[in-house]
Amino acid sequence: MNGYGRWALGTSALIATCVIGGCSRPADTGYQGYLEADYAYVGAPLAGRLVALPVRRGMLVQAGTALYGLDATLETQQLAEAQSRLEQARALRADLNLGRRPEEIRVISERVREARSALALAQAELKRTTELSHRGLASADALDRAVASEAQARARVASVLAEQNSAGLAGRPEALTAADAAIAAADAVVAQARWRLAQMQVAAGSDGSIVDTLYQVGEWVPAGSPVIKLLPATGPFVRFFVPLRELSQWQHGQALAIECEGCPAGLGATVSYIAAAPEYTPPIIYSESRSDDLVYRVEARFDKAPPLAPGLPVHVERTSPAAPSP
Repeated sequence: MNGYGRWALGTSALIATCVIGGCSRPADTGYQGYLEADYAYVGAPLAGRLVALPVRRGMLVQAGTALYGLDATLETQQLAEAQSRLEQARALRADLNLGRRPEEIRVISERVREARSALALAQAELKRTTELSHRGLASADALDRAVASEAQARARVASVLAEQNSAGLAGRPEALTAADAAIAAADAVVAQARWRLAQMQVAAGSDGSIVDTLYQVGEWVPAGSPVIKLLPATGPFVRFFVPLRELSQWQHGQALAIECEGCPAGLGATVSYIAAAPEYTPPIIYSESRSDDLVYRVEARFDKAPPLAPGLPVHVERTSPAAPSP
């Protein structure tokens, strides 16, 4: 038998063995997964031109670090206008509390003295005309005119006295209420203007690293568009898939051991999420040893965030039973 015949015979024997006994790889006790991350896409609620970008890709930042700034010329002017209107409303309210100016009060006082003098003269004229009328030396028309003049002078005195009393009073309750409402409205506009101005300078909400900058200085940034892609300091987490037949073996709090090429030894994680609905097996994790079409997504958080990049494939092993529910 030549070499080709021996090779064909050996191959036929191997195929027969696989058919009779089954050719399958030994079952894998672990799970294949990968590292994922919850990125923070940092943007502002207002639109503007990007004028400052002090951070760069790969830079580590702390909470409160300035990430970028938008042109705030308009917002600064709007704040100044709102503050001026607030001061105007406060001044009008204060003016209502003060009453008339001192100069105006002095003028009213002079008018009071003038009216009293005119009243004294009218009263004297009435008395004289009344006496003459009793003697028959004054006509009835003259007496009527004297009575009317005295009444007119008396009313004039009452009018200027009332004006004098009201000159030192504050505004009417309705006017004061309206002035207070105007101050509250102006104060709210100032708060809004300050808020808009503050939104033009964006800072990091947590510690992390800059993954990418999505705009360049000088570009127009629409409202709500992210400018910075930030990886929080909590780091990546593990995502893997569990077949339907094994789902009952998994619970929140399950301790895991994580291994990968280049990973530090002894990496531990804890199951933090188990999907409620199944998914179709992603092609990237399909294996002949697992024939399930439906799997459940499981996520686990590291006990201590390692310096690893998202996307790295990892191997997951269970190390202990799940922690009891509190």
